[in-house]
Amino acid sequence: MGVVKKIFKVLGRILLVLLILIVIAFIVCFFYQKSAQKKDRELLESGGYSHLYSAGDYNMNINIYGEGSNKIVVMPGSGHAEFTVDMKKFSEHLSDDISLVVVTRPGYGLCEETDHEITTEYIVESTRTALKNAGVEAPYILMPHSLSGIYGTYWESTYPEEVKGVIFLDSVNEATEELSDGEVKYRTAGIYYNVGKFLDRAGVLRAYYDITGGDGDEYKKYADAMYNVNPSSFSNSVRSEMLNYNSNMRTAWASIKSNDIPKIYISTNYQTIDDIRDYLMFMDGVVDEAKAQQWLEDEKTAEYQDYYRNRTEYINKVGNCKEINIAGSHFIYQQKPDEVEKVIEDFVGGIE
Repeated sequence: MGVVKKIFKVLGRILLVLLILIVIAFIVCFFYQKSAQKKDRELLESGGYSHLYSAGDYNMNINIYGEGSNKIVVMPGSGHAEFTVDMKKFSEHLSDDISLVVVTRPGYGLCEETDHEITTEYIVESTRTALKNAGVEAPYILMPHSLSGIYGTYWESTYPEEVKGVIFLDSVNEATEELSDGEVKYRTAGIYYNVGKFLDRAGVLRAYYDITGGDGDEYKKYADAMYNVNPSSFSNSVRSEMLNYNSNMRTAWASIKSNDIPKIYISTNYQTIDDIRDYLMFMDGVVDEAKAQQWLEDEKTAEYQDYYRNRTEYINKVGNCKEINIAGSHFIYQQKPDEVEKVIEDFVGGIE
């Protein structure tokens, strides 16, 4: 019996020491993150990525690349805080008569949070306000990427006088399926989300990423800082946006009024096995032939074909819109920037 007590006593001491070490580790990570985020902000400010303008009840970060008279208002996909850095790199491919005006949303990078519910109407109205305060006057050419197709569709349908063209960049559209209740919960309140949020707030994730992350070019340094200064994955505003994902889509699609505003929809469908190989090489640096063949077969399934057919109906419904396919990544402006640049240049030249 005495031996058992001694064993439990030793185990108790070991567990106590481990607990103390864990607490110390969390405290160190917490303060490390606070210090690192301060440096992130200083880096972004010195790099010219911080330009805050009032959007009403929060300040929006707006970056303008180029001094061209054709202003393209670019809107990011879901949670894509580093999008403004990506767009600066992409802007180097564009001609001098085009400027990219990269807007953000609450909880993305340096853009402040808001207590307001993130709805379609709220995002469009606050973005319009911020642009006016930034001195960027309508009419605009809108370029919504991914999730922002919701906001771009609502904007050009509700305020057509402010829009002289739209470039839907592989954006969410009326053919996009709504999320199930389970998917929404997983992304906003599930165990994975809550554990991740705790580790993020404690600074553990930041410490891990900084230890394991590799070096990159100048843009990667700024992109990492833009995300880490306020990780959008666990932002309260981004969470609100996800909670309202389905209702925001319904609002946008209900607002559609066919009009004559020139539009293009840049899709990224795979059409050949080589398209998929190019994508895999871009993403993974190696081609998995089995995966490539499977993806090509997937493209032929009824599910994919139904989506493409319904997307075409949406493209026709918004009016005066042409689909242009550039096979590849959802982030096609990174994989094939020169091809995207040419499409944009031709489109802008046609509406001047």
